[in-house]
Amino acid sequence: MTLFEALTAARQKINRLDARLLLQHATGCSHSDLLARPETPVATAAGQQFMAWVERRAAGEPLAYLVGEAEFRGRVYQVSPAVLIPRPETEVLIDLALEKLRGLAAPRVLDLGTGSGIVAISLALECPAAQVVAVDLSPPAIFVARDNASRLGAAIDFRVGDWFAPVAGERFDLVVANPPYVAAGDPHLEADGLPFEPRLALTGQVAGGDGLACIRAIVAGAPAHLDPGGWLLFEHGHDQGQACRNLLTAAGFQPPSTLPDLAGIDRVSGAFVQPEQQHMSEIQERIHATVTGNPVVLYMKGDARFPQCGFSAAVVQILKHCGVTDFVTVNVLADEEIRQGIKEYANWPTIPQLYINGEFIGGCDIVKEMSHTGELQKLLAAYSET
Repeated sequence: MTLFEALTAARQKINRLDARLLLQHATGCSHSDLLARPETPVATAAGQQFMAWVERRAAGEPLAYLVGEAEFRGRVYQVSPAVLIPRPETEVLIDLALEKLRGLAAPRVLDLGTGSGIVAISLALECPAAQVVAVDLSPPAIFVARDNASRLGAAIDFRVGDWFAPVAGERFDLVVANPPYVAAGDPHLEADGLPFEPRLALTGQVAGGDGLACIRAIVAGAPAHLDPGGWLLFEHGHDQGQACRNLLTAAGFQPPSTLPDLAGIDRVSGAFVQPEQQHMSEIQERIHATVTGNPVVLYMKGDARFPQCGFSAAVVQILKHCGVTDFVTVNVLADEEIRQGIKEYANWPTIPQLYINGEFIGGCDIVKEMSHTGELQKLLAAYSET
């Protein structure tokens, strides 16, 4: 059997891309080899492995489990049926986490339910100053994650246990999680390769559960493990945003918010632990009066006519594109006390910062994302109607 014959036979059962990738993994050939030398004979053992993989793929088994690896954020991770296959929507969680870590000297980060380690490893490699602890209930999952971290050069403290149990008495600047959030009985569990993925990582194996049991446990336990001002961020299902915000509010987090993925689907919710304050300083009082006394306020570098940095200019353009022309701008370059005070007021380390009706919306990246999905326009429309 030649490469061409093997590929032709496989395409009768599975799609062309999957067939090509499986053949490359089974034989060690490249895509160029398939194009330039399709007459190359396939060794007997490789041919048998390839056809076995084709049958399993035709039965619905995910490609990543067959070849033992999957790509995420430009890195190749080893995967097995002990862990979920990395999905691109989890990048939203990592991007938000990196934004929260920006400006912190040596932040401590806790990743709950680490699985293959994609969140912990991405944060450790993309924020080298961070000290990352990763927890998972499953020893086989920790084995996979530890192997990935070793291969990719990420320094992470891996621990086996149930949520916060392995970090008793410890506090962090940021807690992130991609927990089980699929409701028991959800029909999606029987499609798209999910029957092959670990049910514990999908549903938490809670009989009759609504998909929120693990999220409830994380939200309830997080305040005891976050420093004042520390953030909790977690991924969830498309219809769970409101419920997650309610849980955060009930646990005393401020201000709860939900961010969508690139498809516009609610994907990540989070909030921070309010730092204890005896009373506002004079600077804090000035800031508070400004953001609560004006519908739309932008703390920026420069002003709306002459922005002094690209991020500030981008937010100004977004607001104008949304039809907002009478917003208040505060130039932080003109007052160092305001520049430092606004970062403490919102517990946000960077400029610009946008406020609507007294509520902190976010920095440049979040404003861009909300504009892309239409969430910003909805907020501004609500403001214009008041």
